[in-house]
Amino acid sequence: MLAAMPRRKKSRKPTVLISSSQQAVRVPRKRITELVAFVAAAEGAPLAEMDIAVVTSRHIAQLNRRYLNRTGATDVLSFDLSDPGERAVRAQIVVCGDEAAAQAGLHKCGVQRELMLYVVHGLLHLMGYNDKTKSAAAAMYARQEELLHAFLGRGRAPARPWGPRGQAQARPCTRAL
Repeated sequence: MLAAMPRRKKSRKPTVLISSSQQAVRVPRKRITELVAFVAAAEGAPLAEMDIAVVTSRHIAQLNRRYLNRTGATDVLSFDLSDPGERAVRAQIVVCGDEAAAQAGLHKCGVQRELMLYVVHGLLHLMGYNDKTKSAAAAMYARQEELLHAFLGRGRAPARPWGPRGQAQARPCTRAL
């Protein structure tokens, strides 16, 4: 006789707000909202509220300088806005539409796929991943590709088999939108 499987508590989907102040990329709001919930579920991360802003390279360069003291544009910035001790994460992710358009051309990917990759990257930062060393970056890039590939293929993302560390993999563009 088979033992009954314990019921998994259904996690509440996060509230996702998406804004865009750029014109380089059409922002697929519904898909990004679904992507945020998908990644949160796959990582077992409690997300309460997520604000995603798609901005110009000029705007993200200003934010990069102000908050990280770095010059120039970047692809994504993540800000954890949760109160201390708060279990579910409230955060903002800022992604650069101009950068997504430029990188999509270089990687021969769809621009919306590249934009969604930045969202996954930002989410993983909020969930404890970092890309400060080569090995940590390789693990993070491998996991973001795995998650995005599973989402775009509408497959089920495998549960995180490692913490923020793992096997190194290249960052291929496996599917264009």
